[in-house]
Amino acid sequence: MVNKIEIKDVRDPNEIKKFEDIQFKVWGGGVVPSHLIVAVKEVGGVVKGAYVDDKLVGFVYGFIGKYKGRYCIYSHQLAVLPQYQNLGIGEKLKIEQMNWSIDNGYDLIIWTFDPARSKNAWLNIGKLGVITNTYLVEHYGEMEDELNRGVPSDRFMVEWWIKSPWINERPRYRFDKDLKFEYGTALSLIKDEVKITPSQVKHLDDEYVSIEIPIDFDNLGQDTQKLKRIWKLRMREAFQYYFNRGYTVIHFVRNQYMDRGIYILKRGFDPYDKSTW
Repeated sequence: MVNKIEIKDVRDPNEIKKFEDIQFKVWGGGVVPSHLIVAVKEVGGVVKGAYVDDKLVGFVYGFIGKYKGRYCIYSHQLAVLPQYQNLGIGEKLKIEQMNWSIDNGYDLIIWTFDPARSKNAWLNIGKLGVITNTYLVEHYGEMEDELNRGVPSDRFMVEWWIKSPWINERPRYRFDKDLKFEYGTALSLIKDEVKITPSQVKHLDDEYVSIEIPIDFDNLGQDTQKLKRIWKLRMREAFQYYFNRGYTVIHFVRNQYMDRGIYILKRGFDPYDKSTW
């Protein structure tokens, strides 16, 4: 039973050293050495730890960057030990990072995440309100950790406009049945008794379009590893097509049967202009 969750600044290099073990337990490889995170802290970055009953169970850190001509915070890693996930700890870490960034004069935080991972999509888009219209192909090259081995390392670059009206006033939807607008489906999930596959990409001209992904990307049925690569390439095709035509991902919901996640894209969106929502 969890009694107390606290988010704290982490200054002790011996405590930051524990970040390496958390990374390995979450991703199974690709560990960023603690001395680099200590360096981030020393030059004005944000380093926060999550503690449950005084035990370090997660962290987030970021550093100052420049993106699309403006200074911002680049949030490089967020990790929570598997046994402490689904307790809202990741969201708490991000909110503390947001508060630090506002206090230090920033209005934008950016980071990458794998668009095939529904849990990350729900946290980042569904809960926090990030948006994206940037798709990075093979962003990290070939990766050897357990989650990413053998599939393209494509990523979203997401934008968290922490002072925009969108963050506090946006409509929030948990399931597709709650959506208050009509949309066309550009990429559908096809599920049968043995596998979960993507449809062909449809080229639509609707104001809103959706792109579906599996809820569990690591369990797609027979020959999951092959199917993961097929999904990644089909998603790449879909997102690049619509991003190139002025669409932005603004919502992520689940369907009522909880077997698929749904990205909602809007054409001509601006987080500071409510008339575009």
